[in-house]
Amino acid sequence: MSGTGRRRAPWIAAAAVAPLMVLSACSSPGAGAEGDGEVGGEVRMLVNITDNLTQAKWEALVAPFEEETGVDVKIEGPTGQSVAETFPALLAAGTAPDVIESIFPTVDTAPEILDLTDQAWVAETPMVDTYSTDGRTNVVGVGTQAQSVLYYNKDLFAQAGITETPKTWEEFDEALAALDAAGVERPIAFAADWATGVQAQQVWHPQQNLTTPAWQQAVAGGESTLGEQFEPLFEHLSDWIDAGYTTADDVATDSGTQEANFIAGTVGIYPMGSWFTTTLAASPPSFEVGVFTPPVDEASDAPGPIGATLAYPYMVWNGSSNVTSATALVEYLATDEDAIKAQAAMDSFSRPGLDVSTNEYDALVQGLVDAAPELVVPGNQTVGDYALPVAGFNAKFTELVQGLWQGRSPAEVAADLTAWYDAEQTG
Repeated sequence: MSGTGRRRAPWIAAAAVAPLMVLSACSSPGAGAEGDGEVGGEVRMLVNITDNLTQAKWEALVAPFEEETGVDVKIEGPTGQSVAETFPALLAAGTAPDVIESIFPTVDTAPEILDLTDQAWVAETPMVDTYSTDGRTNVVGVGTQAQSVLYYNKDLFAQAGITETPKTWEEFDEALAALDAAGVERPIAFAADWATGVQAQQVWHPQQNLTTPAWQQAVAGGESTLGEQFEPLFEHLSDWIDAGYTTADDVATDSGTQEANFIAGTVGIYPMGSWFTTTLAASPPSFEVGVFTPPVDEASDAPGPIGATLAYPYMVWNGSSNVTSATALVEYLATDEDAIKAQAAMDSFSRPGLDVSTNEYDALVQGLVDAAPELVVPGNQTVGDYALPVAGFNAKFTELVQGLWQGRSPAEVAADLTAWYDAEQTG
């Protein structure tokens, strides 16, 4: 812990006064089996292991909690390809971890996740209401990762005579045309695989949530269709493809290479989530980077709502033999000042009061978040009142939207998206 003297952390003080409120608010099959409801013993935590979220960094993150509480935290990576694949398999085998990071409850796993609603500290965590289901909270996050971010090369904008970032779709089209006329190799860059669908949605979040607030609920309730929600976006993308602002080579280029292209100075505009700031900070471009939010129909509505997801989502398995310590660990990770800073250093995110002065790119994104009228959830959310009632939306959306680069029409792609949804609903 930082500071000249060791302070008694609030998550420890609460446990010392009484077992964490989970034991009185929510019954759990394994509650109190280890340590009789007191903080201690062992906690297994399943986490996402990546190049920047390494085993060593996770262990360093929980070390202060272990020292303060005496809890032995066992960091475990996925046994399958991902946490999303591993957790259900461990549940089925009866060997589920106590804490699960990086994923959200699904229809199948939600009954296995602890209800944290009555924990006093939960109300202060980011986007807690947005990610609740019927007023209940079973996943909490540490920050938010903005998705509606357009990174741009200020030097290329200046060369193209663009003096202000575009606010409307008309202005955006004019900016792309100016970049193209100035000889910019990639006026706007999309990428292959998962990135295509995510980037397309990111571009559309502000306008979509102005046109149809809570659009997922409108689709689920039958007032709208997925095709109606996304066909206007497909028309914009198709226009850009026809004009050559983005080509079929884009959706054959992986996101790492496309990010390198942006840093090398060959890309005018690059849609990507706030996590791209980590890459930029590690390899700062020679030019000045700017950010702006995607366009909307009317300038008076700019900026529109920003799509955002929870950073570091955590869940507690309600079958844990050490629910008290597992919940205390999640409280520490989501509320302790030093733990929040450590996680932001591992993978960038926004949170009110978080110091972003050491990363100029984080500060740029934080400015967009601060100016946004609202943070809204993306289409691939799997939990909460704003979740679509089908699985696999993001993968299917990506598959279909890539067809635009292969010559399919916006109407065809929109119709296929609606047909897929209808089949999933009745299947």
